[in-house]
Amino acid sequence: MNKAEIIAKTMKDMTPIGLQTEPPFSEEQDEEEFVISVLQDVLPDGVDIRTCEDFKHLNVECCETCHSFYPHYDMSLIDLPGGGKAWVCDSVKWALYPEKYRELQEWSRNSPEGKLLRQIFGENLDEKVAP
Repeated sequence: MNKAEIIAKTMKDMTPIGLQTEPPFSEEQDEEEFVISVLQDVLPDGVDIRTCEDFKHLNVECCETCHSFYPHYDMSLIDLPGGGKAWVCDSVKWALYPEKYRELQEWSRNSPEGKLLRQIFGENLDEKVAP
């Protein structure tokens, strides 16, 4: 896909942000314009960008949160191991780079910040996490 196709698909798939619970954007720039401007800045011009759909063979379920709520913040533009770029959610990114996922798990188990986050989200700190 190219940049324009990804932006159009993202805007179509994106769940409207809870305007009832969040203050509205300024009069000068509405939510849609803001998301498009972020994606314009993040995505490269003139290159083919692979997306999660291109990695279905990994048998990974995409993150609804990454795709639907704040894709302009939660999706990642990554360099692919064989060259090229991809715009993917966390599940696909971790499947492509399992060593980075293991590093994140290790950080979550051993760093003070990771332990605090696990406490906040109710994960058992004494429970062993599979490597």
